[in-house]
Amino acid sequence: MQFEIKLSTKRLIFDSDLHGLRINGAEYLSGRDGALIYDKTGNVTANEVELQMSTNTSTLIPSLRALEIPYAPYFDERPVVDSQNDITFYWKPSKLAAFYNRFSTDELDYTDREPVIRQAVEFLISNPQTLPLPEELLTRMSEPSILLGFYQGFPIFDGSTGFARLQSRLGIHVDTETVMISTPLDKYEADVYELAEHLANETGLDYSKKKNRVMFLKEEKLLKTLGISEQKKKSD
Repeated sequence: MQFEIKLSTKRLIFDSDLHGLRINGAEYLSGRDGALIYDKTGNVTANEVELQMSTNTSTLIPSLRALEIPYAPYFDERPVVDSQNDITFYWKPSKLAAFYNRFSTDELDYTDREPVIRQAVEFLISNPQTLPLPEELLTRMSEPSILLGFYQGFPIFDGSTGFARLQSRLGIHVDTETVMISTPLDKYEADVYELAEHLANETGLDYSKKKNRVMFLKEEKLLKTLGISEQKKKSD
């Protein structure tokens, strides 16, 4: 599914089939090497940007920058940019956490994301000088995490509640559209990729690699291999 936001003569096109950006026909993704879309698109400009259907600043901020639409310089601060590869950033209060407390799409189905994304874009372009937010902890940090089971000793969490991705040293996280294997700590990165390769061999499914995490599309074949199902997840 798609929808667009017109910003004068510029356009943001949100597409549920994308997992990064597409500008002038070129796609930009974050990869295992840790290179961020923010850095890959530093000198790219356009009148139209296609991007993933999310309020994630890893794609939203580079999109606004490519369109040359001003936003608060807070999002250009290096610790804020680097938080995309360092989830431990959220162990402390921040304005970025406050932004996601208000505009996160992580727990929403694609069909429910459009109004939140529109609100987030309007907020960003309406505050191009400073970010009128307090420093906060992510509210998801205070929610309990739901354990769905274990796979070869690794915990499997319901990604729609709590924030086990930050609190578990290594875990499998079942979200609305994807299954993520991730760690907040660099020393467990190799374990993430090893487990992902094992699941790929077991299921025949492909996955995408990012620093300290991998993502599979959520398919019943994968859920059965993990020993869980959609019905169990809903009932829990």
